Amino acid sequence: MACDNRRLRILELIKKYSIGRQEELVAYLNAEGYNVTQATVSRDINELKLKKIRDNGAFRYVQTIRDPGDQSDKTSVIFKQTVHSVTANGNLIIIKTLAGSANAVCAIIDNFNIDGVLGSVAGDDCIFVATEMGKAESISDHFKSYLSI
Repeated sequence: MACDNRRLRILELIKKYSIGRQEELVAYLNAEGYNVTQATVSRDINELKLKKIRDNGAFRYVQTIRDPGDQSDKTSVIFKQTVHSVTANGNLIIIKTLAGSANAVCAIIDNFNIDGVLGSVAGDDCIFVATEMGKAESISDHFKSYLSI
């Protein structure tokens, strides 16, 4: 149970702070009383399938995007089976889903942690995803790629 709590806290920390080194995670966790070593954090990073991306010239950990083609992943199946269309317009992406499915898909999108996504709002069968200026088209293409797998 402590392991699960620690891993959840790691996910929260990498969302809140730009953390690019295991030693930084160790320092944050130890400051919060988790008493971990670099080896423990390394195992957690592997278990959580975190990856490093370059963000404004520096590296930081992010949660990897699940491959919607992987049928063993329920979130992937939900995304692929419920999304009808993805359209970029300005700095917004409009995603049409099956009736009643938008909230579930919106939660999946939020968990993707895609760089450039500012936030999302779901209705019953439609999601608006706000993006940084100039990024909507590439993020939209990214979502569309999930549908063709």
